[in-house]
Amino acid sequence: MKRIYLRLALLLVLLGLAIGIQYLLAFSDAALRGYVRYVFLPLQRLRSWLFNELPFSMGDLLYVGLCLALLLLFFRSLYYLVRVRQYPGDFWRAFLRLIRFPVILYLWFLLLWGGNYARKPLSVSWTGVTEWNDSALYQLTHGLVLKLNNERRQVVNFPNLKKVNQQAAELYRRRFGSQLPAFKVKPTSLGYMLNYLGIQGYYNPLTGEAQFNRFIPDFMHPFVVCHEMAHQAGIAAEDDANLLAYIIGAESELPAFRYSAFFNLFVYAYSGLKARDSAAASEIFALLNPQSRNDLETLRRMNQKYRSGFRRISSSLYDDYLRFHGQREGIGTYSDVTRWVYYWEYTNDKKAQISLEP
Repeated sequence: MKRIYLRLALLLVLLGLAIGIQYLLAFSDAALRGYVRYVFLPLQRLRSWLFNELPFSMGDLLYVGLCLALLLLFFRSLYYLVRVRQYPGDFWRAFLRLIRFPVILYLWFLLLWGGNYARKPLSVSWTGVTEWNDSALYQLTHGLVLKLNNERRQVVNFPNLKKVNQQAAELYRRRFGSQLPAFKVKPTSLGYMLNYLGIQGYYNPLTGEAQFNRFIPDFMHPFVVCHEMAHQAGIAAEDDANLLAYIIGAESELPAFRYSAFFNLFVYAYSGLKARDSAAASEIFALLNPQSRNDLETLRRMNQKYRSGFRRISSSLYDDYLRFHGQREGIGTYSDVTRWVYYWEYTNDKKAQISLEP
């Protein structure tokens, strides 16, 4: 019985440590800077060195292993629960292991990447930030249509994933210098499953790998790769990762990156405008070039083809995850990028720095 109390005490210590780390990073700028500079970035560089050249995702294998381990602990606890009168000590030991397992995982998550959720928004130092309204959304959507039309005046060739990786990593290095970890986004080993879950890419906080759904249309690739690389740089908030992907793409000399950035932002902006003012949205859509309309239809058909109940479950779980980590709008945080891109394009002094420092 004494060992059970010790195990319980250890569990409480681990819980207290996780809460304490979150509190410290959220309310101490010095602690957050120390975490990013001396914990996250060195560990991310190490993981990049270890895993970037692997042709498969170590993170996907790790996820499978952790899920199997959790199931084993669960069924072990269930077994002893049925026989609790016969094995009371074994039940409590198995149950405490089951509870301790996710707590330890969460501590590793905080150490390896999760602490980045305490970062301030990329736009925290911007000037000229005004109220976000329908008029601003209309201006942004109209401007994006003009940019898309301009890009589609010529044929845009979208490179393969290897080339997109190289170009995106180089664009990041040019803007932020060589202090960043080595970026690489890998095709996921989960195949078409991501289509049914509605996922274009994801970052594995345990291995530092970024995964990519290679089945999405090629005009989506540069933006999604830049978004996942933003996570590898320590940008946790989804609207900030979208903003960084937009800026990297929009300011590039590469037509494929510019078009992908403008197109992805148009999808967010047009959807938002359509929900607020369908007549204004129809007016803008009428100005859009035929190729971009075809691209929208390609994306719509893909989403329709793989629509499933799994997507609703996946979206709901991820929405809860984002809210738990301080993103109040949940999945809606992704579309908040329209506001920040509007400020960047129309009201913000573009000489202002986009800093990856906390």
